[in-house]
Amino acid sequence: MRTRKKTSGKGTILDLWRPPQNAGDPVGCIGSTYTFAPGLFDEQCLARFLEIESESNREDLAFLLERENRLGSVYAGVLVDHTQAGVEHSLRWDVLPVRIRAGKQHAKLSLLVWSRHIRIIVASANLTEPGYRSNHEVAATVDLDPDRADADVFADAVTFLRRLVGLVPGAAGNPPEVQRAEAFLNRTERQARRWKQVPGRSKIRQHVVCTLPALGPGRSARSSLDEAVQSCRRRGASPNEVWVASPFFDAEDDTGRVTASLCKLMARSGRREVCFCVPSVRGDSGDAVPRLAAPKALVLIPRDYQGKVTVEILPDLDEDKNRRQWHAKMLAMIAPGYSALMAGSSNFTCAGMGVGQYRNAEANLLTIVDRELFGREIGQLEAIWPEMKQVRDPDSAEWLGADPITEEEEQGALPALPTGFLSATYRAGDKRQIVLRFDRSNLPSEWRILAIGQEEREILSASVWSEGGEAEVLEIDWEPIQPPEKVLVRWEKYEAWLTLNVEDSQKLPPPSKLEDMSADDMLRILAATDPGAAIRVWAKRQQPSDLFDPDLDSATPVDLDPLRRYDLQSTFLHRIRHRARILAQMRSNLERPVWGHQQLEWRLRGLVSVKSLADRLLRELARSDGARDESLLGLADFLIVLGEVEYRPSDGSLPKDEFDKVYRPFLGGLAGDLKRHVDSLAGELSEDTRIFWERVLGRCRV
Repeated sequence: MRTRKKTSGKGTILDLWRPPQNAGDPVGCIGSTYTFAPGLFDEQCLARFLEIESESNREDLAFLLERENRLGSVYAGVLVDHTQAGVEHSLRWDVLPVRIRAGKQHAKLSLLVWSRHIRIIVASANLTEPGYRSNHEVAATVDLDPDRADADVFADAVTFLRRLVGLVPGAAGNPPEVQRAEAFLNRTERQARRWKQVPGRSKIRQHVVCTLPALGPGRSARSSLDEAVQSCRRRGASPNEVWVASPFFDAEDDTGRVTASLCKLMARSGRREVCFCVPSVRGDSGDAVPRLAAPKALVLIPRDYQGKVTVEILPDLDEDKNRRQWHAKMLAMIAPGYSALMAGSSNFTCAGMGVGQYRNAEANLLTIVDRELFGREIGQLEAIWPEMKQVRDPDSAEWLGADPITEEEEQGALPALPTGFLSATYRAGDKRQIVLRFDRSNLPSEWRILAIGQEEREILSASVWSEGGEAEVLEIDWEPIQPPEKVLVRWEKYEAWLTLNVEDSQKLPPPSKLEDMSADDMLRILAATDPGAAIRVWAKRQQPSDLFDPDLDSATPVDLDPLRRYDLQSTFLHRIRHRARILAQMRSNLERPVWGHQQLEWRLRGLVSVKSLADRLLRELARSDGARDESLLGLADFLIVLGEVEYRPSDGSLPKDEFDKVYRPFLGGLAGDLKRHVDSLAGELSEDTRIFWERVLGRCRV
């Protein structure tokens, strides 16, 4: 890379979570990170992925309802290093702790799936505010759609995520969060399998290259460095020029080890050039001698392999002179026939690159571009590197060595939870429970498990567990309506969080404000083209402003309005016609394709669903003392419309026969429940209305 331009492709990583045009309905997403901020994932990443328009800090009720409603029909999960997991999060999505012996879950790979689009994001940024908002990071994407899908990259990404799921404590016992993650990955594989695959070779090729420890028989350890170089060799010769940008390094000896491994993989004949881009430490005195936060082995070891070494300083200011910590990790490899860039989570360390016995889980995207006459792609790839200041005499610089204390990713970690505590699951519903799973051979002698919320509550202690027989799976009754916010384990003088997930999110209690929603309000939402907008309109009415009183500030006072007495909207005929039009729109929405059983179940039984609307119509019937017949006719129209639903599947959606296997029994069961409630009011209904009602039930085969 003799010449470089200013960094191109600026943007925020959050924008990558937005669906592209014609992406279709959201199906699910799963991400991986080391450090983790649940609020960022919940309010920023998921909000963009689901296209939630409410603002969490200004429209809290609308955001809550819109998020809860949309999350119920999709899958969302985050794979987090076990030392960073267990923090408070919404039980509508999963946190899966990943435990690696003598290593970290350090990968930052996300898989976003819509019905007509799949996006793979490989980044250096953790799911934290610094990672997504202030650091200098790098992110690369691979997009797949029905007309173009890179099967190899997709398969590598899914395989890597599946390996991480297998490293969740207690995964062999198949807890609910592991089942959901596996089901999502399986469903995504089936979706991509039907799409048109790209040709086997083109001038631009991409590969997901990973670092992983050995994971049992038949699953040998993986090295991002080895996999990247081997992929380059399949396109041509070994690289003779390498550029490394890393904010963090090992101590001197291990840095020499990974540097030697890199040099051995380079071309053996001709020139060898290595450039290390490292952070510097600014001093108040403005010394001319650079102070480099890296080991000197970076410049000493390549000389043993006849390599020429240059050193450049990573920038800590952006183009607007704002200070931004460099956190990106990049490795460029150049040969006469190609130029390649590996970008992702791997620092230039033994654990990051996969050199030696102890390895992290890392994920990087390798892009290889063939050198062609007048080709522009090489320049675009190399322009990702920013302009940097070269250290003219690296030997005279002050090499400070690795300083792990400065690494953002190493700060704030709690002590490692003993491996005997596998998982905690909240069982919602009428009989609420906390389900705990243990590996009894790896528990400390004394411990306590506490529920943390508005008050601290003990769930279980070692003595009680021993007296009960030391069960590996224990179900403990939970009296409060709301689940615990977090679960804490205390042992000896330590404490650490135990990740809590829900067994079945559809059984979680609805937000209390939802009880204020009438049947007409819910029907409008179910019939809306944009349900989120309908929810925002309803929520705004629940939080009226005190600055405007319609009775006092309107141009025509209500009491003096001569047309008030002739309001057609209050007539029975108008109400029936208006509701009929909305019911027809609701039926059209029910006939739209669904992308899995979870989405169908949520459409039928979720927060704002067919079942919840039926419950409100029944509530209106019970309260309509003088208008029981009218209310029952509305309920009958509702059942008629449900019976007329003709599902319209599309490519990749749930087939019609599978839809009917769920929908028709649901309709029959719903009609049966409604019949039992209406029968209790039979004496208060007219004979004609009862006959009509029985006829409608007959159409539903009840």
